[in-house]
Amino acid sequence: MGENEETLFTPLKSGVEYNVYGLMFYSTRTDFLIYEEGSYPLWAPSNLFEILDDTLPGDWGCVITEKAEGYCELYDSFGINSICGYLELIRSYEHYVGIIEGADNELQKLHAYRLQH
Repeated sequence: MGENEETLFTPLKSGVEYNVYGLMFYSTRTDFLIYEEGSYPLWAPSNLFEILDDTLPGDWGCVITEKAEGYCELYDSFGINSICGYLELIRSYEHYVGIIEGADNELQKLHAYRLQH
């Protein structure tokens, strides 16, 4: 996870509504994938947010990390149990890593999904 009590989740701002593009489940917490124009995608703890709409998009899926190639590294290294989100996020470990690392081609896929929703 790489965070401590002093971790700042910039560019998040108080009082702003954010769309969520993925859910990441640990045994003790859930993170939201937030992505705003002009910034990089960010996994942020759900306790930083108030949920305004509790429905999930119909085009989402889930991956059990310990059983999926590539994603099992997330289970082994960070204790991430599962990820739910848009299909590219949960079907392509390369895409997951690419959006975290800022790979242009992978960010374009997330941006395209964002524009459709």
